[in-house]
Amino acid sequence: MTDLILRCECGELEGTLKHVSPASGNHIVCYCNDCQGFAKHLGNEQKWLDKWGGTDIFQLAPAAIDIHKGADQLRCVRMTPGGIYRFYTACCRTPIANTISRKHPFAGILTAAIHGVNKEQALGPVKCYVMGKYAKGNPPTHPHPKFSLQSLWLIIRFMLKNKIKGTNVPTPFFNDDGKAVAAPDQKVIRG
Repeated sequence: MTDLILRCECGELEGTLKHVSPASGNHIVCYCNDCQGFAKHLGNEQKWLDKWGGTDIFQLAPAAIDIHKGADQLRCVRMTPGGIYRFYTACCRTPIANTISRKHPFAGILTAAIHGVNKEQALGPVKCYVMGKYAKGNPPTHPHPKFSLQSLWLIIRFMLKNKIKGTNVPTPFFNDDGKAVAAPDQKVIRG
């Protein structure tokens, strides 16, 4: 396990992802229309998505995330009413994380915001490719149209393990009252 740096593109927000290893989280690529819409909302799809519209994400427990500089730069959006919270920075509009709520031990960190000498080794290979029905073209990885049984099992097992451990808190994304640290944007830019 190794610690990695969480940093926005301009360096205004910086933090630490603690004890990262292939066993501590799930490395996935998601092609869903909301992940693609999030990149469009931030203004640069080419920068944050692969050429098939995939978002490279590492899922880990919120308690493993420490933001020690620039937390005031966090903003969020929900692409649909009741959808997941998608956090990014106000300073340079770097996508940071996707998460469900303070109660859920889950935060998907976009790997573009993860830095460190041993990043590839710590994250490990991609375990699954999901929501392929929204992919642009035909990715060579042949993603499942939705979620395969393997991907569902990985996510459920991850969340159960971390719920039992209580690693949903502390979280840099939600206050003690359960509200997001930044009110979700009311205007969603989808293009």
